Amino acid sequence: MPRQDTVDFLTAFAVGTVLGIGATLLLQPDHSPKARVKRQLKPYRKQMRRSYGHVAKGVRHGSEATSEFSTEVINAGRELLSEFREEVNEILEQARSELGDLVKDQVKDLSKGAKKTRRRVGM
Repeated sequence: MPRQDTVDFLTAFAVGTVLGIGATLLLQPDHSPKARVKRQLKPYRKQMRRSYGHVAKGVRHGSEATSEFSTEVINAGRELLSEFREEVNEILEQARSELGDLVKDQVKDLSKGAKKTRRRVGM
């Protein structure tokens, strides 16, 4: 009967193995396409988080640099505008003095002509 015991043992072993494999397959979680895609994209999510951190840091530094640069540009513009105003004022002063000199010369010429006319008329 030892042979019968061996056959019974092997049969029980085979049945147990088949039942164990079947139970394992039945109890496995159902991997939906969404879950599979999510699991496949998990390493990329980590990388995207890191990249987002780098980008956010770069934007902060860029905005600081832009604000500093715009402040410098505004100050330079104000300096240029004040220098331009000074130059325009100088040019206007020169033009006014030249016009004043021309008017004085013309008035002198007119007064000479007026004196001659008065002499002729007898005034």
